[in-house]
Amino acid sequence: MKRALMALACAATAALVAPAVAAPAQAQTSTQAQAPAADPVAALRQQFAAGHGVRFVSSGTLSMAGVTAVKFTSNGGMAFGRSGVVASDSTQKMKYSDLLKKEDEDLKDAEKPLHSIVIGGTGYLSGGVFSSLLPEGKSWLRLPGQRPGSSSSLGEFVNPIDWRSLKTVLATTRAKGPGGSVNGAKTTLYRGTITLAQLMKVSPGIKDSFGGLGSNPAKTVVSWKLWIGSDQLVRRASATADLKTKVKDDYVTFTLTDDTTYAGWGKKVTVKAPPKSQVANLTDLDGDVPDTTGTVILPND
Repeated sequence: MKRALMALACAATAALVAPAVAAPAQAQTSTQAQAPAADPVAALRQQFAAGHGVRFVSSGTLSMAGVTAVKFTSNGGMAFGRSGVVASDSTQKMKYSDLLKKEDEDLKDAEKPLHSIVIGGTGYLSGGVFSSLLPEGKSWLRLPGQRPGSSSSLGEFVNPIDWRSLKTVLATTRAKGPGGSVNGAKTTLYRGTITLAQLMKVSPGIKDSFGGLGSNPAKTVVSWKLWIGSDQLVRRASATADLKTKVKDDYVTFTLTDDTTYAGWGKKVTVKAPPKSQVANLTDLDGDVPDTTGTVILPND
C-alpha cells in the first residue's frame, strides 16, 4: 500500500503570544508579599502582573497504529500582564519519520528550527517552513491575528497558563496523589479525563487547532495529568487523545500526546520584536504561505 501524506503544519497556530510590558514600578508592586493561594486557579491569577513570567519546555508525538510519524519540541518563555499571557518567545522543532520525508521533500524545511514571537496579536516567524520563502535580506515573516497561550508546536490539549482552561480541567479530576519532584519542586499529581468539546468551550486555541480535523469533539476523550507544587502552581502538564477523522469513505485514528514542564514562575521574561528592516509581510513571500491550521498524516491507496 502506498502512502500519500499530508504534512502536519508547524507554524502560525504554534506561535505563542503578545507584548512584553514591564515598567519597573509595576514590577515592584507585583512582587510584594501575597497571601498563599487557596487553589491552582487562584495561584495562576496571582502571577498575572507586569514583570512576571514563566519558562517552559514542551515535547510530544503524533502517531498512527503505534508508529510515530512526527516528534515535536518547543521551549521558551511567556511574559504576563494583568489579563494573562501578553508575550512569548519560543523555538520549535519538528522531526518527521523517514517515510514522510521520502514522500514529501517540502518537509526538509519543516524540520528546521522555527523561532516564534508574538507581540500585540502580531506574530513573527523565522526559519522552519518559511526558510526558503522569505525575500533576500529578510529573516522574519510578520503574521497578524495571532493569539497568546500555547507552548506546543502542534497545539496542546491542556493549557494550564489559561485560568479558564485550568479551572475546567481541574473540575474533571478523578484522582490525585504524590507527584514526586519536578524541576526541584515537590508536587501533587492530579489526573482525569475531559472531552475535546469541553475544552473547546473555554479555549479558542483548542478550537482553532483541532476543530477542523473532522473528529467528533463530544466523543473525543482527552486523558490529562497535572503536577502541581505546594505553592499551587503547575509544574508539569501532559495529555493524550485519539483523534478520529474521515478520509474519503473511511475513518482514520491518530494519537496526539504532549508534555510540558514549567519553571521560573514569577521571574521576568523579556520579549522584543525583530528589527523592522528584517521583517517581511505576507505579500513579500516568494511562494505560497504554508498551511498553518494543522493537517494530519493520512494513509491512502
